[in-house]
Amino acid sequence: MNTPQTPPGKDKPRSLVGKIGQGLLKVLTLFVILEPIWMLLPFAGFLYGSVLQIQTLNRNPQTSWLTHFVFPVLTGGWIGPIMVVAGLVVFCIGAGQIYWAKFRRSGIVTGGLYRFVRHPQYIALTLFGLGLLLAWGRAIMFIAFFMMMFLYYYLTKSEERTCVRLFGDDYRAYRRRTSFIFPGDRFLRPLRDRLPEIKLPALVRISGAFVLTMVLCFALMWVIQTIKGAYRTVPYMTATVDLGPARDASLNVAMTAGRGGGIPFVQAGRIAVVRGPYRNASASGFAEHVLQRARQSAKLDEFLDFLDKPGSDVAIVFCGPYEPPKGSDDPGPGMYAGGAPGGRGPGPDPHGSDRVRLILMRCTLPEKTTIAEALGDKSKRTIVGGCVARVDLDRGEDQDIVVGEAAIAGAGFPGENRWDHFSKQFSRLPKAADRAPVIAVPGLYAQAELVLVQAPILRTRIDPGFAADIRDRLVASATFRSRLRKAGAGGPVAAVAFPRPGPNWYSEHHGSPQISLFVMLVRLEEGADTDDLFHPAQRQLLSAFIIPMDFAIAPPADSVGKATMIGLWRDLEERWEFFLSGLGAEGMQHSHP
Repeated sequence: MNTPQTPPGKDKPRSLVGKIGQGLLKVLTLFVILEPIWMLLPFAGFLYGSVLQIQTLNRNPQTSWLTHFVFPVLTGGWIGPIMVVAGLVVFCIGAGQIYWAKFRRSGIVTGGLYRFVRHPQYIALTLFGLGLLLAWGRAIMFIAFFMMMFLYYYLTKSEERTCVRLFGDDYRAYRRRTSFIFPGDRFLRPLRDRLPEIKLPALVRISGAFVLTMVLCFALMWVIQTIKGAYRTVPYMTATVDLGPARDASLNVAMTAGRGGGIPFVQAGRIAVVRGPYRNASASGFAEHVLQRARQSAKLDEFLDFLDKPGSDVAIVFCGPYEPPKGSDDPGPGMYAGGAPGGRGPGPDPHGSDRVRLILMRCTLPEKTTIAEALGDKSKRTIVGGCVARVDLDRGEDQDIVVGEAAIAGAGFPGENRWDHFSKQFSRLPKAADRAPVIAVPGLYAQAELVLVQAPILRTRIDPGFAADIRDRLVASATFRSRLRKAGAGGPVAAVAFPRPGPNWYSEHHGSPQISLFVMLVRLEEGADTDDLFHPAQRQLLSAFIIPMDFAIAPPADSVGKATMIGLWRDLEERWEFFLSGLGAEGMQHSHP
């Protein structure tokens, strides 16, 4: 980068392509430089959510990988930050020489850094970019870096042509005795001169070079990801959470789980509860809880009493929001699962995570037709009655779960319309993994295993005391214990918690920060242990919820806030991989309390 002020009387024309190229370069450079910086600022949520809409990338499986990390965070320790500082220093020195020459109108700059290479500022920006990738190597930054290098090359060529036009033989002589970008590359000129020259139109050459650059970019990304995946280790801490006395076995209902037409459900005899599409109802343990409590409800018994009589009619139960939002008949997959300030994930349900509206349908099925077949083929069932009831599953077992009165529908009940509406919602949700559905019965176990992963917050890895404090607060939290119990945790179902920055994280990082925890309910395959959680073939992700934690609340007070359920709209495997993508081969670290 050596383009001092144009001498008087000489023009410096700039082509449209050059202007576009320089504009693209500035945008990409700004993005690469600012990406890790704005992640350290209090308004990161606003930039990522409201301005850049990064959450949009996360919600699409085709683009979510762009938010993942290619390099583990702080690869090589402090090498990345040192390279960033070194690049910034070199850039400032080179820029200082250029602008001092412009101020003095001294013409071409050939001293200082420019004595060794013609474009030291591009070296500095390359060093800066590599340092950022080693410190904060997101995929989107990795791609932007390669695009930036591609543009740098052609812009240096454009600048050199301009300098030849402005300074003539002086610049040609300077170019002969100095290297292009890297010190010593001038000694490779004889080799380059022996290579055959490919004469193609500029557009073809540039387009082909760009394609080759992107091929190299994605090939390197694949190699790095493969190596990282093969050697990645996950630091975590474990603890046992007391959930309270196990539920009396006589109160448990024999259940099975299935899927029909892509719709998951839990069944007990001739009644089935569909998992979703409303986000609360898709959570682990929720449909099972409805099955446990529905037959105990005196207010629902008037409609469900046919289940106690001989016959083949079945009851199929869908779950919707306790109070539908106004002015939205078709809010989209997951049903009201978004809306947090700044767009950073789902907003809390204003009615709580235990309240839903049940739509119960009495259906007549042809002989030997299963509920799974009826869910997948509407011609195999006939709706003969309906009931709508608002329920609160947080009520004690001595109370009826129905709030108010259950409304038994008459002949005009729009059952088919309701059914089609819910089926449409399921058709737009991410497809379930090709695994057998599982049961997670609330209250079946008195204890559950908690696994606190020391990622993605870097402080949880470098400060074991901070991670231990998070774990201990979770174990002591009545709110957290209650949520795990309702989710059916215990036995083969473990709770895996990933700490994330909260609203005041950047301003109170070393003081009394707020964090949130993305908690996943994970079922281990038979014979698997805790380390097998990080091998997809050995575990199945059931559902998730987000809970806030405020360190300004001192123990023994409960510092855990209310849970926000994560519905089927979120690809849990993708979120799992995102949380672990910043890890490398650091050595497996796990400890018990």
